[in-house]
Amino acid sequence: MQLRLNLAGEQTENNEAEAKVADARKRQADAQEANAEPLEEAWGRIMRSKSYANNQAKMDAVKQAMFSGELGREDGAKGKFSAAEALRLYKYLAEQKREERLRDMAESVPDNYWLVTDEASLTELTHILDDEKEIVFDVETTGVNVWRDRIVGHVITAIQADIHAYIPTKHKTDHPQLDNEYVVKTLKPYYENPSLGKLAHNAKYDIHMLDRDGVDLRGLTWDTQEAMRMLNENEPSFALKPLVTKYLDIQSEKYDELFGKNTGFDEVDDLQVALAYAAKDGDVTRKLRDFQREHLARFPDILEYYTSVEVPLIHTVAQMEMTGFDIDLEYAKEYGAEIKAEIDRLYAELIDELGDINLNSPAQLKPALEAATGETLESTDAKKVLKPLKKKHSVIAKLLDYKDNFKLYSTYINALPELVDERTGKLYTNFNQNGAKTGRFSSGGSGVNLQNQPKKARKLFTAPKGYVILGGDWSQQEYRCLAYFSQDPKLVENYEKGHDLYASIASEVFEKPIEECGDGTTYRSQAKVIMLAVAYGGGPNMLKDAIGIDKKEAQKFLDNFFERFPVVKQWVEENQKYVKKHGYVWMDRNQRKRRLPDAKDRSANGHYSAVFTQSTNARVQGSAAIQTKVTMNELQSLCDRKTAEGNGEWRLYCVVHDEALVLVPETITRQDVKEFEDVMVNTYIFGNIPNATDLEFYRRWGVGISIEEWFNDKKTTVN
Repeated sequence: MQLRLNLAGEQTENNEAEAKVADARKRQADAQEANAEPLEEAWGRIMRSKSYANNQAKMDAVKQAMFSGELGREDGAKGKFSAAEALRLYKYLAEQKREERLRDMAESVPDNYWLVTDEASLTELTHILDDEKEIVFDVETTGVNVWRDRIVGHVITAIQADIHAYIPTKHKTDHPQLDNEYVVKTLKPYYENPSLGKLAHNAKYDIHMLDRDGVDLRGLTWDTQEAMRMLNENEPSFALKPLVTKYLDIQSEKYDELFGKNTGFDEVDDLQVALAYAAKDGDVTRKLRDFQREHLARFPDILEYYTSVEVPLIHTVAQMEMTGFDIDLEYAKEYGAEIKAEIDRLYAELIDELGDINLNSPAQLKPALEAATGETLESTDAKKVLKPLKKKHSVIAKLLDYKDNFKLYSTYINALPELVDERTGKLYTNFNQNGAKTGRFSSGGSGVNLQNQPKKARKLFTAPKGYVILGGDWSQQEYRCLAYFSQDPKLVENYEKGHDLYASIASEVFEKPIEECGDGTTYRSQAKVIMLAVAYGGGPNMLKDAIGIDKKEAQKFLDNFFERFPVVKQWVEENQKYVKKHGYVWMDRNQRKRRLPDAKDRSANGHYSAVFTQSTNARVQGSAAIQTKVTMNELQSLCDRKTAEGNGEWRLYCVVHDEALVLVPETITRQDVKEFEDVMVNTYIFGNIPNATDLEFYRRWGVGISIEEWFNDKKTTVN
């Protein structure tokens, strides 16, 4: 589909507009005469319908257009005017308004918006860029998939000169445009100049797309998308258009509204329209940056954190995403067949015990489970209802195994091979550096969700030939953070002396000798869950579901913990008092906030109690995320340095919760491992609480061997 506009003369347009209005009024009058129902009565009837309530904005737009004479009934309309016809008319009206808006955009392009379509104009632009200290950059593309789509034009804003240029290269148009390779070659020195500052909105996307054209962007100074997450992580949208409309009062239509959801920018064949849209993005991005910088300047610690950690992290994450994952397709088939056989076995046994029912239908499953167990179930929710009962009833344990295996097979084992990129043979994912409102990472989007995948699925991921995966897992990252914040003497002593925290807590809470609370004991396992409930502010409900006990017993466990760790209890209560008063809490060193406004509002019903308890979780999880991000930037620097030394390429592989992995050459030395460990434990320390990390090598992710085993095996192989 190509987007075309009729940019005829003004007089012609006025005549056409008058003709349309006259035609609309005639059709409306003819239809009204045929129906013998006044338009007012028809709309009164429609406004009482359910369709009107569900589509009020659209209906009101049609109503206004009809009463103003802009819109008549459909051609050949018979019978009474209906809500269905009104909705069909809305599509026509919306298309009409869209065309008018595009025409207006093309006719009212500001003088400082430049359409660059010849070599002389591009040379003039580069001369201007030579005097700039900072620019806005953006690329227009055929779509939003960084691995499959391509660039069709470049947006460059020269901030000091106040020039906003669009350089089309691959539009489907008869208008002249520059050759893409020529444009890339000309702009490459500017993109790669680290001394020329760059700002963008969602810069990581543009970094990926430029990389596809052989450009390694350097000098990023600001990303308005990530900056907004520092200013207000609760925004309903972090897209550029809603933000500039809301904060700068600059009306900006969304791409889909102007060009259509599945339309690539290359299909915009009128380059004046393309200029109006694209150059405005550069213009408003600069204005949004100025607004954000002014407000962040009121919080110097947040501004410093943002510019020194979050901005460099964009490049770090982009590099990590480019690494990609090698998937063992043959193993996926074998493992898939094994899992499928287990699913079939469990299914047959469950049907035998529960009857011939649909296991995925709660309406059928609930009564069948109640009959088989003698329990009255609130629902068939796996986490809240079934999991606490699995030790008591084997049929429930079997059902949960079935569900876990089914998810593993359908979502990962069977699905991941289908996501492998045909061009590179690798699997890719999107890492969102502020995926959670606390600043914690998430992953997924157009790729696999590594954060939520079962550990069994990791076996599909392998190191390519000549490489091995080196992983570092922070030991008790969030609980060290808890010890740092609370400064509870018992917690601090555990970490200073290197004791087993979970065993110590189990011994305290359950009043058992520490010898009975070691690795593998029920007491130690339950102590882990207690710590989780404390750190996440989950309370007895979370604890009872996780351990499989009743709420009264769960509350007793928590009471025992807080009785023996009163300083932790005091710190939790102080967090709750603070959020109740201020509506937010600070993360480590006041580097970012977690805003929980409902904590100040008792009328917020269930939200009030939820955000009230989130105050502790936000500080712990958010501060742990800061540690992860600072360390990741340092790991990227380590990878760059090791690669530059010429002993093979080092690349960040992925980050999952409290685990960071690097893809390294098989020739890695003990000294290299020591440097990796040093970055993990010494880059970001929570005050007086020392870090610790567990290191492993993986040829197949999830099947690890210790550092000693690796080097001993290599020594044996060499000998």
